[in-house]
Amino acid sequence: MNYNALNQQLASFLQGFDLNQPLGGCSLVIYHRGQCVSALAHGTATIDKATGERTLWTPHTLALNFSTGKGVLVTLVHCLVAQGLLDYDTPIAAYWADFAQNAKDTVTLRDVLSHRANLYDVQQITETAKDMLDWQTMVANVAAMTAQSSNTLTVAYSALVSGWILGGLVERVTDLDLQTALTRYLLTPLGLVGQVYFGVPHDIVPQVAQQLRPPSANSARSKPVLQTDSATTLDFYQQLPMYADWQRLADTDAVLNTQAINALYFTPSRVAPTDYQAALVPEGSRQFNYYHPASLQAKIPAANGVASAQALATIYAMLANGGHWMVEGQIRTLITPEVFASLEQVQNNQPDKVMPATMQWRLGYHRVFSRLHTVADGFGHMGYNGSMAWCDPHRQLAVAFIHNYDTTMLNDVRQFILTEQILDFFDNVQL
Repeated sequence: MNYNALNQQLASFLQGFDLNQPLGGCSLVIYHRGQCVSALAHGTATIDKATGERTLWTPHTLALNFSTGKGVLVTLVHCLVAQGLLDYDTPIAAYWADFAQNAKDTVTLRDVLSHRANLYDVQQITETAKDMLDWQTMVANVAAMTAQSSNTLTVAYSALVSGWILGGLVERVTDLDLQTALTRYLLTPLGLVGQVYFGVPHDIVPQVAQQLRPPSANSARSKPVLQTDSATTLDFYQQLPMYADWQRLADTDAVLNTQAINALYFTPSRVAPTDYQAALVPEGSRQFNYYHPASLQAKIPAANGVASAQALATIYAMLANGGHWMVEGQIRTLITPEVFASLEQVQNNQPDKVMPATMQWRLGYHRVFSRLHTVADGFGHMGYNGSMAWCDPHRQLAVAFIHNYDTTMLNDVRQFILTEQILDFFDNVQL
């Protein structure tokens, strides 16, 4: 099959992805039927402050991917279930006695993975955002926390808390620190050692793509803000193949800006600010910089996963292949068919209290966000900054897109452009 047309079009998209920001870059890797068919990159990953020398993006560039890293963490959990070290429906307290505190003795791994455990309030377990840098304190705090009260089944994205629960559980059942467990059970079998981290080694930190801002940017600001779309950006959108479909969905002939396109996928107004802040905004978080070396070296597995696009796409290609992967001519089974059948099942269809969309949570993964294609079997995870990694076993497809642009998923559309175009290609060519 000839993928040249797809790669040429995607490469042109990446070239245009600077949008309203002159600095930054990205990488996109696609696997189809177990083979890497796209490995694209664009832009600047790092700038040496002393010399001004720039390092360009490649498919192997390490980047902070925020919650996209959750997909890696939960895949590790599924590998441990396949190994018999965990069970989805056994109370977590059976493995971790301290977790039974404050009436959590019946909470199961399935509850946490499907975001229905009501354990999402990070403000309950932190005094300031800097507390998140202390792994042992945070693991002890989640063991002692109390679930939010609810008289009905509630789906509420555990944006930060779930990472300490799952990471702490992994360490207890493997008797290994989280990175060592990740390396042993997931990275080594896939040939990805040194390409994925929960806690970046000190000597690797300089290799991680930086968040680049122009010299005129407010140095005190740590959170991205919505940029005014330039004429170039608006023209770029209007040239996209899916632009007319977006106008149809928006029921307008008017020019669509970033906010209008994003609103086709997310509806922030349906989320109560108190729930969103409880899940994502510990005290002082506006000054907390996830790109700071201390943050990159910390273990915050729900939010500071660092990986290359090549590594993320490989992990999801293994999932697209039903949990099997070929390395050095040998097929390795990381996830058994029985476990895979469980992890890909939709656990709920309710609107999420924290996320501005219905997520259709599987066991740790959410649906693929497309408005123009049906992806019933697809699943993955996006990140706060608009990075993403997902797979579709039906199409035998895996995709990873990461970047260092100064943006968030709520004021960005890059991931949607790529998802729609990739699905369009595979739905409209002779395979």
